[in-house]
Amino acid sequence: MKKIFIIIIITSLSLQGKAQFVNSIGFTVGISANNQKFYFHNPDATLKKNYHFVGYNASLFAEFFSHKYVRWVSEFQYNQKGCIDKQPEAKYKDKLSYVCWNNYLKLRYELFNIIPYILAGPRLEYKLTQKTPSPPVTGKFAPLHISAAVGAGIEFISYGNIKFFVEGFYNPDIKKYKVMMAYVTPTLDIKNINIELRVGLKYQFQKRGESCNTPTYIE
Repeated sequence: MKKIFIIIIITSLSLQGKAQFVNSIGFTVGISANNQKFYFHNPDATLKKNYHFVGYNASLFAEFFSHKYVRWVSEFQYNQKGCIDKQPEAKYKDKLSYVCWNNYLKLRYELFNIIPYILAGPRLEYKLTQKTPSPPVTGKFAPLHISAAVGAGIEFISYGNIKFFVEGFYNPDIKKYKVMMAYVTPTLDIKNINIELRVGLKYQFQKRGESCNTPTYIE
């Protein structure tokens, strides 16, 4: 996973000298299907799967470079995470909120009226709030940790500066690395898992030589 992140960063930097820098800015809003996995150490490696609840997310982002197929996206995001923990005596809703700095390599391909794309990269997550009444959760979640994210979306081609798009993300912690887990204690580790659906608008700066998303035809 570390090697993948390093490759993504090196690839983005190599494009800087070949493309215009800031392509567009925008925002997204969406919902998140939140879940957690509890890994108990006694007995060792006991796994407890919990239940989803729906949270919200929103972000402000900038898209860099104007390469036809490759872009870089950096965003600041508010996100809710957690789970519903079913115990014999009751259900407990564990809820966390984060401010995240997300960076993605974006691969895109222009079609006649849409631009499908995929994104992948790391998220640096800062914990804002923690409400965890679940009995097994006796400690504090990490104030800062890294998670992974992969996503796909569709941008709808228009002939103005405003572009509309929809996208989805899969955003898990990585159990193999402690720095990529939200909660690590001697008795229990917790892995956050998020599935996000987002819609957004972006303002694309018109650069000299850009096609404005208009397909080119050769007779």
